[in-house]
Amino acid sequence: MDAHDIGIRLRIASVVIGCSALIGCTPQSENGASSPRVAVDQYIHALNRSDDRAIARLAPPGNDSSTDIQQRLNAYGDRNIRITSIDVRSEVTPKAAKAHVVGVGANGAYSETLYLSREGERWFIVLGRNPTLPSSQTTASTERPANP
Repeated sequence: MDAHDIGIRLRIASVVIGCSALIGCTPQSENGASSPRVAVDQYIHALNRSDDRAIARLAPPGNDSSTDIQQRLNAYGDRNIRITSIDVRSEVTPKAAKAHVVGVGANGAYSETLYLSREGERWFIVLGRNPTLPSSQTTASTERPANP
């Protein structure tokens, strides 16, 4: 390999790296997203492609999300959804958010509320449940107990 070949390879590598940075590519092996909005965008993009693997990368680590993903793909997959509005709110804790997504697709109106959680610096769409957590736990309630 001569200096000319090395120069060409370096230019090609620079173009690939530059294009990746320009379009905001992230490594495929990195799960979650950098923000709730990016997670929602990636989710809709994966729905439109019926890409169960891409959606699975948005599920929290350890969650058994396969059934939930299949149900969402059956309901919304391959519909060419275009987002018209996203309302992302994080009111209770900085580690949780709720996104109400509205759009239109091949089958008409689309509306879905997504719950997101942050682990470290990555955001995940809550899909499925974590099988290591007890399923018999009672959740918190805001209702007053009934008087006897």
